[in-house]
Amino acid sequence: METLRRATLYARKDPAAAKDLFTFLTAGTKAPQPDGPPALYYFDVGYLAETYKQWLEPSQNPARGIDGYALVKQAIQLRGHDPEMEFAAALLTLSGPASEHRDHVQKAMAGAKTDALLTQNLYNHFIGERGETIAELLTKPAAARETKP
Repeated sequence: METLRRATLYARKDPAAAKDLFTFLTAGTKAPQPDGPPALYYFDVGYLAETYKQWLEPSQNPARGIDGYALVKQAIQLRGHDPEMEFAAALLTLSGPASEHRDHVQKAMAGAKTDALLTQNLYNHFIGERGETIAELLTKPAAARETKP
């Protein structure tokens, strides 16, 4: 996830690079596979599409019109239990829908109990300014996160 996010930041300055990266990743989903494309292809394309929506101007976004969150959910379904993908989906749904966001948060946090890297990512990225726990911060509605006391 971090690699795709960083690549997006570089691609902001180079629309051709953004297009090349997206084309490269989507090629994997179209290549013939005996059991269909692996879940990670769908995850990468979906996460990149959503990252592009966040960071690129619409006119420079080669993934415009792509529902990246739907691809991430498809990857989760193909992969089965994957707390890291659930963490990514929780990030993608910070603004809603609330019920899906809570579901992804719960699954990511459950997986963090046995995944040190996921635990560290949750700690690094979701400790609130007022000392909130990760659970409190991730499960708070988007509107409440935007207002500060």
